[in-house]
Amino acid sequence: MKRRDFLKTVGLLGVGSALPLLPSLKLYAAHDGYTGPLWITIDARGGWDPTSFCDPKGYENATDPNRINNYSSANIEQVGNFSIAPPPDSFAANTELFTTKAFFQKYFQKLLVVNGIDSQTNSHSDGQRHNWSGELGRKGFPNFGALVAGVLAGGKALPFITNGGYSDGGGLTTPVRIDSRSLNTLFEIAYPNRSQNAGSSSSRNYFSDDILQLIDQSSAARLDAVYEAQQLTRIKSAIEKLRAARGSSAHMTDLADNLEQIPEKSVADFNGRRRAHSLYRQGRIALAAYETGVTASAHVAIGGFDTHSNHDQNHYPRLMDFLQGIDGILQEAKERGLEDRIVVVMGSDFGRTNKYNDGDGKDHWPVTSMMFMGNSKQVISGNRVVGQTTDEHKAINVDPISLVADVNDNNPQSVRITPAYIHRALRKLAGVEASTQALGFGLKGSDIDLFS
Repeated sequence: MKRRDFLKTVGLLGVGSALPLLPSLKLYAAHDGYTGPLWITIDARGGWDPTSFCDPKGYENATDPNRINNYSSANIEQVGNFSIAPPPDSFAANTELFTTKAFFQKYFQKLLVVNGIDSQTNSHSDGQRHNWSGELGRKGFPNFGALVAGVLAGGKALPFITNGGYSDGGGLTTPVRIDSRSLNTLFEIAYPNRSQNAGSSSSRNYFSDDILQLIDQSSAARLDAVYEAQQLTRIKSAIEKLRAARGSSAHMTDLADNLEQIPEKSVADFNGRRRAHSLYRQGRIALAAYETGVTASAHVAIGGFDTHSNHDQNHYPRLMDFLQGIDGILQEAKERGLEDRIVVVMGSDFGRTNKYNDGDGKDHWPVTSMMFMGNSKQVISGNRVVGQTTDEHKAINVDPISLVADVNDNNPQSVRITPAYIHRALRKLAGVEASTQALGFGLKGSDIDLFS
């Protein structure tokens, strides 16, 4: 990403470039008193296969042409209250990949799995919007993290960070894309007077401190003059926002210092799995931004799950990269003392079909799962499974009070869990459900207590 493009995204350009952008930005909560957790939504882009990890469906006969997966039901394992899928038969002897079992053994006490979620679509764009905002048909709904940031943390320098995927801000906040490729630009913004990152042997300052102070004074005087000469309230408001954005530069410096000073885990720490390491790096940026008071939420992503051919060979390693990347994020959170200050939401576009196609792949399937981990303040009861699917991976309704699956389909009060129910519960968990902003993006369904 070019420096100018990044600056436009963050809203830190000069008056002439920033004025057309800023008036449309709606920061409803212009306070910096946010004391809530870091909300991290982690996106397996393309449509993951829950039957390959948290909602296992094995074969009874390996030669069955309609088998859902290439592993035996006899090899499904139990960790706590979770049934977890073993590797496909072709990976049975592979010990290099971080496994579902390793992840669940490590985190099952904190983990909630919701199976049998009906995303009601096979479309990527609709599935992404539905699963990350709670809305299927109407466009423009905010990603959950953007909603939380807009309601509770709009005064922060970078309220909502994203690395792609469905990241709509809904007009509540501006999503800011920061990934490892744009970190150098971030350092340039934090230290505009520095020629290189601090660790570079050729690092130097362009101007002395005295000259830099004169430049800052001249810039502020020019902005004051433009403000005084302007008659339009709309433009004056934009200038005030620009002034506030420039005033946040100290926070950006803190973020840059944090990222430079705290060592990053290497690819070798992830068994050489670069995709797992990339996901971890995205989470690391979010943790650093939260620790320095810059952000409240982040949407991170890893792609490659749309496996219409060679499903086992492509999908299973990607799932293991996903879990290992999350493990890296959680380990870093613990090392930073933030273990009890984060809430993690894991999901995807939708699921994958309950049989293989002619290319040994799996196609789009509306039934999916999501996983959640909470903290000490935003309680998500762990070691729990909510929801159930049939042997053919079709969703089963649940009682809205007890959450018991209606396996006999004889409970007239039972409901089909959709992403709307998930997001109603998430909004309540975050304490934003009654806000004007959330009510402006109303969701279907009723409230069900998924998290306790």
